[in-house]
This record gives sequence, structure tokens and C-alpha cells, in this order.
Amino acid sequence: MTKSHNKILINLIILLLSLNVFYFVWSYINRYTYTPPPVSEDGIPSLTLIPISDSITKNSGLSRCYSFGPFSTRKAAHYLSRRINNYGLATAVKKLNTKQSLNFLVYLKPLPSRKAAEEVIKDIKKQEIKDYTIISSGPYKNAIALGSFNNLDKARRHAEYIRFLGYDAKYTAQKKQKEVFWVEYDESANTIAPVFSWAKEIDSKADMQKIPRACEF
Repeated sequence: MTKSHNKILINLIILLLSLNVFYFVWSYINRYTYTPPPVSEDGIPSLTLIPISDSITKNSGLSRCYSFGPFSTRKAAHYLSRRINNYGLATAVKKLNTKQSLNFLVYLKPLPSRKAAEEVIKDIKKQEIKDYTIISSGPYKNAIALGSFNNLDKARRHAEYIRFLGYDAKYTAQKKQKEVFWVEYDESANTIAPVFSWAKEIDSKADMQKIPRACEF
């Protein structure tokens, strides 16, 4: 390598070192004089951040809503509603029409005439079946009632016994339309109303349900 080449290489090295020193000094000075870009520009609307409410963050996901009942009278439902209100919770009483099972009827299907039903009863007596009645009107006219039970399992067993004796016994639920009342309310994880205990004060034998429902707010 000639002397001229060595001189050029040395000059390049010095130039690179000088550039590095200059860049370092420039970066050091400008870190104190940096100006951030503008948040907004003329003619372009800016975004506004809305602060999250403390009440929302504290209560979000904690509110639960329920329907409690059924009550057979409006008075009983309102009594529980007031107890829940006094506990600091909002309530609403809702009326529903429902069909209630009174009992379960075991029977033989309707026969063509009352005389035909009487002939069947003569044969039934031979089997020592004592509970029988010919139904005289309605959708079961000329059917033979073989007993009424307040328990579905008892009705089913009796029908099976009658079938064992050779008769095509059936059973059905006898129902009637009835008004019932439910108390709807909301509660938080920190405020749980003892609704079952209060319901026992109204009727110690009542069979109450606490059913989760969708909150309306």
C-alpha cells in the first residue's frame, strides 16, 4: 500500500470519529430541547378521555337480581317487599296467573254411555275396588273415577295396580287457574337479604324459590 493510500485511510478514520463525536454532542444537547408533536391540529377535532366513575368501577358486576315467591296473596308479597326495602334494596311486586295442580285423578277413559260405565263398575266390584264414581258431566263424562290423590307418586302407583287387575287405568292432574305474586329485587355482594327467613315469618310451611333473573337496569 502506498503512502497516498495510507493518508486517505487515516483521513477516513478521522472523519468517521469526528462524525460520531458530533452526533453524540448533538443528541445530548437536543434531549433537553425536544418539543413533542401537537395533540391536535386546526380543523381536526381532538379526542377527549372521559374519566371512569368510581361508583361504576366499584359496583360493576356486583349487582344481582332475583324473583322470590310465589306468594298466594298480594298482602304477603307486600310484607316481604317492605322488609327488603327496609334493608336498603329496591323491590317490585309482580302478579302472575298460573295453573295450580289441585290433585291427581286416577280413572278409566270415558265409555259410550252411562249404562256401559255401570256394567264396568259391576265387574270392578268383583276386584274389591271400593273407590269408584261415574263422572256425569264435562270432558270426562261417563269415565269412571277410581280415586283422587294429592301426590303424583301415589296416583301413579294406584293406576299401575288397577292396570295389574286388567283395566286400562290412567291418571291426570286436575288444575285450576290461580293468581300468585312474586317479589323482584336486586342486591349486591355486600347486601344479601335473608328473604327465606322473612318468608318463614309469613308462612312457616311455604315452599319459596329464589330465582335469578336479568336485571332491568
